[in-house]
Order: sequence, then C-alpha cells, then structure tokens
Amino acid sequence: MSPKRNLFWSLIVQAITILLASMFAFQACNLFGAKLILLPVFIVSIYIPLKLILHYFICMFKELESTPFVDEVNENTSHVTQEESDLVLLRKRMELFHYEYQQEHQQYISQKEKEENEKLCAVLKYARETFQQLGFDESEIFQINECVRFFVSNRKVLSINGIHIKKRMTVTQISLKNFAWNIAFQYNLSSEAAAMFVMETFSEWFVNSSFETVRKNLRTTSGKHKIEINENIA
Repeated sequence: MSPKRNLFWSLIVQAITILLASMFAFQACNLFGAKLILLPVFIVSIYIPLKLILHYFICMFKELESTPFVDEVNENTSHVTQEESDLVLLRKRMELFHYEYQQEHQQYISQKEKEENEKLCAVLKYARETFQQLGFDESEIFQINECVRFFVSNRKVLSINGIHIKKRMTVTQISLKNFAWNIAFQYNLSSEAAAMFVMETFSEWFVNSSFETVRKNLRTTSGKHKIEINENIA
C-alpha cells in the first residue's frame, strides 16, 4: 500500500474515532447528568481506549492480510528452489550416464573387433589347412586365402583376372561347394553369394556349370568327401 493511501486511511480512522468518542461522551453526560463543561473530559476518556481498540483490530487485519502472501511467496520460492535442485541433479546424472555409456560403448566396440578378428583368423586358418592337406601349392593357397578374406570382409566376391587355381581331379565340385558353404555359414551369407564365390574362385571346376545349379546344390552331407560340411570352423 502507498504512503498517500496509508495517510488517507489513517485520517479516516482518526476522524471516525473522534466522532465515536464524541457521541459516546455526549451520551455519558446525559446518562450521568454531568455538566457540558465536563464533555471534553469524557471525550478524552473514551477516545483513548477506543483508539487502542481500533489500533489493535487494524494491526490484526494487516497481519492476517500479509501472512498468506508471505506463505505463498515462501512456498513458490521453495518450489523454484526444488526445481533448480532437481535440474542440477538430473544434469549430473546425464553427465555420468554419458561417460559410462561412452566407456561401455568403446568396450563393446573393442570386444566386437577382437571377436571378429579372432573369427577371421580361425576361418583363414581353416582355409589354409584345408587346401594344404589337398596338396595345393603356396601360391594357390595364398590366392584362396585372399579371396576368402575379401569375401567375408566385404560380403562380395573378389573378381580379378590374376586369380588362377589349377584344377585337380582329386578335388570335386562337391568338396569345393561344401567349402564355400562352410565359409558363408560363419558370416550368415546367402547361398547366392556362396555360389558366386566358389564359381569365381575355383572357376576351372565350374566351366560347364550354371549358377542356379550350383546355388541349389551347395551343401552335401551324404557320402564321403575331402571337404565335409563343418558349421564350427570359427
């Protein structure tokens, strides 16, 4: 409330107090049959307690008026403070989560790379040992090794004119198709990809074979073959 408004209300209260004191004093004079010369004494006697009573009620009113506002301000302040505290806590949790996530993600990537490298090493070792046992020379085993590496790493066939692996009558199409299937199975590669790989890498064996025939007969489990189906090479 502004100072001017306070002054206005103070004057109003003062005037009402004097008016009431005068009325009560006049009635008291009539009641007790006192002379009018004593009227100022009665006015003062009534004015003082009446003033105190009005002042008491005014103070009580102001206190009641201001208390809810103060409580509301305190409540709002407390609410804002709690929200700020929650935001700070949430931000700290987010920073911690980000740090832990990055660490775990890096560990996952490292572990995945390690597993993939170990798997590739096992597959290449299988390829080298398989054709070494079949009597292929070092140059041919190197070519097969590189064709397998490219095939499983890029999921497509290495197609270059320089690849030449001499056909051996002791090694059948069935064995080579089983070999291609074994490699493709480790990486969940399609039968189409496996058929293309075996026909391109061991082209001399499949000169008179159609792609569709090779694709449909990749895996042979019946009978004895120099390269058997093996799902657990890696």
